[in-house]
Amino acid sequence: MKADAPLVSVGMPVYNGQEFLRAAIDSLLGQTFADFELILSDNASTDATEAICREYAAHDNRIRYFRHAENIGASDNYNAVVFPARGRYFKWASSNDIFQPPFLERCVAVLDAYSDAVLAFPRTRLIDPNGRVTEDYQDYMAISDARPSARYRACLERMRLNNVMNGLIRIDSLRRTTLVKKYFSSDCNMMAEVALYGKFVEVPEYLYYRRMDPRTSTALRSGTELLAFYDPKRKNPMMFQQWKMNFARFGAVWRASLPLDERVRLAAYIGRCVVWNRHRLADDVGAAIKYLLTA
Repeated sequence: MKADAPLVSVGMPVYNGQEFLRAAIDSLLGQTFADFELILSDNASTDATEAICREYAAHDNRIRYFRHAENIGASDNYNAVVFPARGRYFKWASSNDIFQPPFLERCVAVLDAYSDAVLAFPRTRLIDPNGRVTEDYQDYMAISDARPSARYRACLERMRLNNVMNGLIRIDSLRRTTLVKKYFSSDCNMMAEVALYGKFVEVPEYLYYRRMDPRTSTALRSGTELLAFYDPKRKNPMMFQQWKMNFARFGAVWRASLPLDERVRLAAYIGRCVVWNRHRLADDVGAAIKYLLTA
C-alpha cells in the first residue's frame, strides 16, 4: 500500500441508479471518518448515472469514477471496484442504500483494535423505496469462533440476507477469495470464504439502511431477472448452479492455508451438504437435459 493511500476504499458498483444514487453518495461523503476513497464503477448506464457520477467526482478528489463501455454484468462490476482499491480496508456500497455518518468510523475502530477480526459490520435497518424503515433486521452474523471450520459453517448456516457483505473487510483477505462469480449465491460463498481468515464482529448500532424492493434486491427478483442481472449477454439459462456452488466451496478450502484437521472438517461438512442437497444437483442435471432436448 502506498504511503499516501487512504486507509479505507469504498467501492460502489452502479447500473442505472439515478433514483437513489445521490442519496447513497451523500451518505458516504457525510461520514465522520474521512480517510477513504470512493470508487464508482458505472456499468454502461443508460440513465443519468454517468452525469451524476461525473458531477460528484469533479467536486471531491476522494472520488474515482470508471465507466464500462458495455454492460459486463453485476458480478464483474462488483469485482471491478475491488481491483483498483488502495486501502487496507474495503467496503462495498450499494448505490441504493444509506450509510449513517458513524458507519466507517465504528467499523475502522473494530478492525484497528482486533487483529483477528476480518470483518466489522453494523446492524441493518430495512427501508422501502421512500426511505421508511420497515424492519430492524437481525443478522446473527457475529462469528467469533476460533476454528476456521466453525466460522465457515456458521456463516453459511446463519446467513439469510447478505448484509455483512456491506461491512468493512480486510482487503488482503478479500483478495484471497475468487470474489463474486456468475452463479446464484456466489456472494454468500465468498463471505464464507472470508470467514476462513478471521472473525466477524458486529457493531451494535443501526448504521446500515438497506433498501428492499424488486429493483434493488436480488432476493426479490425472478429467475429471468437474475439471469440478466448476473450476465446480460447470456442467452442460455444459467445451468448447473448447485454444481458450481459446491465446487466453489471445495475450492475455497483448497486455497486456504489451513491445518490438515481443519481441511478435513470442512471437506466433511461440504460433503454432507452435497448429500443433503443431492436432489438439487439432480434437478440441475434434469434441467440441462431438458434444455438441450428442446433448444
